[in-house]
Amino acid sequence: MCERCSELQLVSCFHSPQEYMQTIEYIKKLIASGDFTLVSGNCPIDEVKNANGQFADDIIYHLIRCNKCGQEFSCCVNTYRGGGSFGKGR
Repeated sequence: MCERCSELQLVSCFHSPQEYMQTIEYIKKLIASGDFTLVSGNCPIDEVKNANGQFADDIIYHLIRCNKCGQEFSCCVNTYRGGGSFGKGR
């Protein structure tokens, strides 16, 4: 990990849908800054909720990578049962 990665605001456990949505907005800002790249996900990061406010799937995940050191971070949430996190990936 580099100095950029060590400053990330990681979340060990999502306690509410709002906390997850705040984290998704944070990740989108990281990507927009050019410091991180979206590597994969099971839905577009801008479409975790549809127009009716329903989540795209029961399990939603996204993987981002630091453009400086290559460290990956994953964000995963269980929208059906609750829980999930944003933390260091592979």
